[in-house]
Amino acid sequence: MKSNERCCKDLHGDVAIHKKKPYMKCCQTEYYNKGSHYCFRNRKILPLHQKLCGDQLYDTRTNKCCMKKLYNNISDNDPDYDCCGVKVFHKAMKKCCSLSNLIPAATSCCQKESYNTKTERCCDNGPIKFQKHSEQCCGATLYDSKTQGCCGTRSFNISTHTCCSSSGNMVAKYTDNKCCGTTTYNSKAKVCCAFENKIEIVNKSEDNHDSCCSSGSMNVSESFSKNTHYCSLGKVISNEIKMCGSFEYKKDSDICCQGVFEKDGKLNGKKCCGVGTFSKATHLCCTNQIYSRKERRRCDKKPSNGLLNRRPRNMKTSAKGVCRICNDSKRFFVKALKSNGFDVCKRQALKVRIISQRRHSGKRRIKMIIQTDLYSEKDYERKKIEVLLPCSCRRIRASKAILITELEDFRETVRLGDSDILLPWYSSVRKHVLRQWKTCKTKKNDLVVNNMLEIKSFIDYKYNKLTEKNLK
Repeated sequence: MKSNERCCKDLHGDVAIHKKKPYMKCCQTEYYNKGSHYCFRNRKILPLHQKLCGDQLYDTRTNKCCMKKLYNNISDNDPDYDCCGVKVFHKAMKKCCSLSNLIPAATSCCQKESYNTKTERCCDNGPIKFQKHSEQCCGATLYDSKTQGCCGTRSFNISTHTCCSSSGNMVAKYTDNKCCGTTTYNSKAKVCCAFENKIEIVNKSEDNHDSCCSSGSMNVSESFSKNTHYCSLGKVISNEIKMCGSFEYKKDSDICCQGVFEKDGKLNGKKCCGVGTFSKATHLCCTNQIYSRKERRRCDKKPSNGLLNRRPRNMKTSAKGVCRICNDSKRFFVKALKSNGFDVCKRQALKVRIISQRRHSGKRRIKMIIQTDLYSEKDYERKKIEVLLPCSCRRIRASKAILITELEDFRETVRLGDSDILLPWYSSVRKHVLRQWKTCKTKKNDLVVNNMLEIKSFIDYKYNKLTEKNLK
């Protein structure tokens, strides 16, 4: 073939060579103008205004095809006409119902027939005339929505009964029978429990119990009374005992700061500041960050003299703690990690991507996307947060970083302190963080303690059940 030629081939492998022309296409071995013709079923060249109705070729400009039935003097492109099965109808006069029946255009379709929406309701077996506007369909009959309800296909008195499910499961009011999701149960002997998007019916261990508590992972549930107990982390606990996360604490002596527990914190004169604690004698809490009183910081107050806090332009800022990422190099972070200079034994080490940053009120505001947790390999699905560094540093050159923190609740703005660590993202830094984290005793001890607590609760539950069974 020459460069100005086109090869057309059919299904049998026969070929024909044509001279290339604009707006031309192949149909088998033939060459046609696609502006005036088309290739019908890849077999035959037809004009654009011709189609096939069954086995009959027709002109779409003067004929209309409805399911292999041909009508004359009506165009396929006429917007006023349409097909209803094998019938053709005028849209202003008729309406198609169930692809087979034609009804007047002013009426509505109910099953396979028409009905008057002003006097009738369309129910399961067809239209039914109503006497009141409050009457609605319930299966194949009508019910008064003011005094009755519809449960599946049956109507009921809403003052005496309750519907549990659309399948028609009903219970009488003011009795011991109640609804638990879509099923019924005897509330005198059992309790309805809802946890982890599941609904379960649990036997009462005592007559005054009205709630249940589930351990979740072990799927062990037990009943309790809300008047005397409450459920925390799958355990039934007395109202006299207060919990801080998974720890019991005393309000008079211990401190609970947003779920972080510190024993004898109040006895030592400490108070909460975010998730941390501080002593008023030596430190100051400002916007959930702890500062030493030696800094003479004014919290939420403007300095009396602006010249006292003004920093010369040529003076370099000192970066410490979480702000070390502002000035220190990759070599410093690797060396510090090797010598255990950073405490990476925290809840999570987040891989983040920095998308923007700016200075605001003497601090560095950074917008970043959380990608994954290096410790638990949890995927955050590109969660966007704003981080506030407690320092005014020059622009962070790293586009990716590792945020090591005890925080779990990430709202729109997160204020970091010296207990948090922000490292630049390098493969060598990530390797040393994971290597040091594996040696953290606190993580392993917490894991062992949590596992032992779950095993103990399961053994206690089984022992109590077996004891009750033997006594009976």
